[in-house]
Amino acid sequence: MFLIDSESGISLLEVNIKEFQTSDFSKRIVFPNFFKAINETIDNIHTAMAKGRKVNEMIRLIESEDSTIIIYYHPLSRILFCSISDADDDISQLKEVIQKIGMRFWKKHQSDIDIFRATTEKTRFSSFKIDIENLTMGGRIGENFPKLLLIKNVLEKVLSMGIIDDIDYQVALKCTGDNSSLKIARLLDKKRNEVQEILKKLKELDIISL
Repeated sequence: MFLIDSESGISLLEVNIKEFQTSDFSKRIVFPNFFKAINETIDNIHTAMAKGRKVNEMIRLIESEDSTIIIYYHPLSRILFCSISDADDDISQLKEVIQKIGMRFWKKHQSDIDIFRATTEKTRFSSFKIDIENLTMGGRIGENFPKLLLIKNVLEKVLSMGIIDDIDYQVALKCTGDNSSLKIARLLDKKRNEVQEILKKLKELDIISL
């Protein structure tokens, strides 16, 4: 995670919460794309402000085969809260936690941000690493591995009763506790959003746990 001043483009804080699960080759692609997206976002903010337009809270999401990039602009602090996470992490949870991080940082370091912009002094922010670790549960906040609660025979009866359809059944069978929603989608050649909706339905029916 990177906290970057949108006015100067200077990083206030960098936190490696958890080892990034991808190859060195992929990292050489992911990180340049990450910083390119940050620079584009900063340019868009500056352009909007130069035209006298108010820049509101915004979240930019960039998904790829190996990673999920989220860039959150907190308008009160004018700080970008940027994260790179594994592609199979739960996006809704990532968005929620990055917004919490932004609000917590503003409450704790509002005056320190002004000092930073006047002096570039950023040592005051180092203690916030603990807050990021706690809010992200040590980098595990987006991990989601659904698990089937029924034995296969019972699941087949639920299918035969018409409570679930065949694709629901196929998704449920892949809920081994080791597969993320993205992995299940890839295994079944389905869209991730479609699988996530099915998982919500299966959870409501107490067929799986999330």
